[in-house]
Amino acid sequence: MARHKPNPYSDDSYDQAAINLRLALSVLGEHRLPSSPVNFRLAYDLIDGRSHSLNDQFKAVLASEHTDLNEALWDLYRKFYIQDEEALELIRAELQGILTGVVNECGFARGELLAYSGRLNILADLMNADANSELTLTAVKDAIKDAQEVAETQQQLGSQLTDVLKEVREIRKVINEVREESHIDPLTGVSNRRAFDFALDHQIDEATDQSEPLSLLLCDIDNFKKFNDDYGHLVGDKVLQFVAKQLKRSIKGRDFVCRFGGEEFAIILPQTPLKSAVIVADQLRLAISKSRLKRANSDEVYGHVTLSFGVAELRPDEARNDLIDRADRGLYQAKKNGRNRVEMITD
Repeated sequence: MARHKPNPYSDDSYDQAAINLRLALSVLGEHRLPSSPVNFRLAYDLIDGRSHSLNDQFKAVLASEHTDLNEALWDLYRKFYIQDEEALELIRAELQGILTGVVNECGFARGELLAYSGRLNILADLMNADANSELTLTAVKDAIKDAQEVAETQQQLGSQLTDVLKEVREIRKVINEVREESHIDPLTGVSNRRAFDFALDHQIDEATDQSEPLSLLLCDIDNFKKFNDDYGHLVGDKVLQFVAKQLKRSIKGRDFVCRFGGEEFAIILPQTPLKSAVIVADQLRLAISKSRLKRANSDEVYGHVTLSFGVAELRPDEARNDLIDRADRGLYQAKKNGRNRVEMITD
């Protein structure tokens, strides 16, 4: 079974590939990008020039002033290489084809067994009539031959089923990997906006069915642009990773944290009323504000990281986007009122 597209690099000579490799690493070094598999694949294909559309968009991303260049490149990689939904559909179709083949093979084997059973019944009738006749002996030889053929068919089917089960396991692994990749923010390691939308819809349905409270926190890193401007994007990435790690470490149970976009994070708090959610937000704010970021292997301090929070509780029959909008208004109010604070929206 062909699970992969043909290798687009199969025609590359050793010398050409070596040249492309050096030039790709040069591109990454020029833009101070880590040599991750994602970045290297994009840079290599930029040098190779196979896709003009990819090249134009890659150059546009490198020339832009994204606050998170790694995220922009990951989005580009997903667009050109992963295409999650289409990939999953192809995988599902392939799996369906395998299972159809299994059913057909089993049907064929069943037919062989039924035919063999019929031939044995005929043999039994002949032996009851005259066990020593030439016709009976010929029938016995034919039955032995048939038995050998049926045994071979069953052995082949068993081998084919073993191969099919192996392929099914491989496809299931691919599906899980694609699904996980499509729900994880590659820079911070927490869930991304797609996973958030799915989780929030699920939690809203559950809270509504169980008549339980549900609150949403939106938080934003204060003065994040200053970290990028003063220390560069790599330090900005470290700040994002630090905040994500602290938030993820602080939540518990069914609480859910994700990178909402840019320097903004979201936290879903099931079974949590507004006042309790405000307390949680303030505890998170205080814990992070007490931390200081230092350069690795140095005493240089980048400064304090602070967060502003907006908090809202789900109303009866409220849609997901309305809840997000109210939490976002709380976040805007916290920024407006001086940052490093928590604001709740009740109206």
